[in-house]
Amino acid sequence: MEERKKRDWGKIAALLCVLLLAVNLWQGQRLENLERQISEARRKLSAEIGGLESSFYAQAQEADKLVWNWEYIPSLNMEKRRLDVEVSAVLKEWREDTAVELFWFAENGGGEGDSLPLFGGGTGTFTGTLELPLDNPSMEISLYAVIQNGGSQRRESLGLLGGVWELLPLWCEAQAGQTQAEYLKGVFTAYECSAKLYTKLYPGPVVAKDCVFRLRRNNELVAEQAAEPGGPSSSYFCGKLSAEAQPGDRMDLTFFCRDENGLGYEFLLQGWIAVEERDVFNNTSSWENVPKLTWD
Repeated sequence: MEERKKRDWGKIAALLCVLLLAVNLWQGQRLENLERQISEARRKLSAEIGGLESSFYAQAQEADKLVWNWEYIPSLNMEKRRLDVEVSAVLKEWREDTAVELFWFAENGGGEGDSLPLFGGGTGTFTGTLELPLDNPSMEISLYAVIQNGGSQRRESLGLLGGVWELLPLWCEAQAGQTQAEYLKGVFTAYECSAKLYTKLYPGPVVAKDCVFRLRRNNELVAEQAAEPGGPSSSYFCGKLSAEAQPGDRMDLTFFCRDENGLGYEFLLQGWIAVEERDVFNNTSSWENVPKLTWD
């Protein structure tokens, strides 16, 4: 009897130990979850405080600027083969003797840049015309202004004007997914060629002429076909373009046209490499993502 009581108390003690261990594990899990929630709350609070600080800093910087607003209007100068970009800067404060000098420089143009004075008419708006060369349309142009008020001078960044090619009258893009290509019996063929022209910074509809699709083999023109307009959306199509090719040849499909001024553009639409019979693969062409320009 006494031995049985001892065994029962041993079982009860063991059960209590198991229950105590379970309670400890449960409390430990709750503590771990609580610590995780506290850590996440701290992280979110830190991010919100950082965002508010950045916002306040940006607002303070903006409030401290003298240039309230600026805008630009590009136009093509065919006679001098350049882009003329009229820039207007509106100041928050100015005086009769306030002078503004506008500087431009090419972010990727090897340090190319220039400056010009902006002229005010007594209303706080200062205007001048940038003369941008077109021999390197891939240049990314940034602007900043130097403002002179009596004996004080301040330099302010206006920001990125954009790529020179983006300021031209015509842009072009391939109609994604429509053009197919094959390489069979030594002949490369591009099917269902398509392109779309559009304009961003110039008023009125897109005006283009002499529109043709071209096929280039290792940059040499080997085939071309007149483009057929595809309706009022400034889309153009042609059935197919073919040319002989050897394995390893780079084949580029391009679109050529002229704008209403007579400036010629050749846009890269898609590039391939002829690999072997019935096999081609898409290729990043040696062309930059800008048009090649021709003046005659």
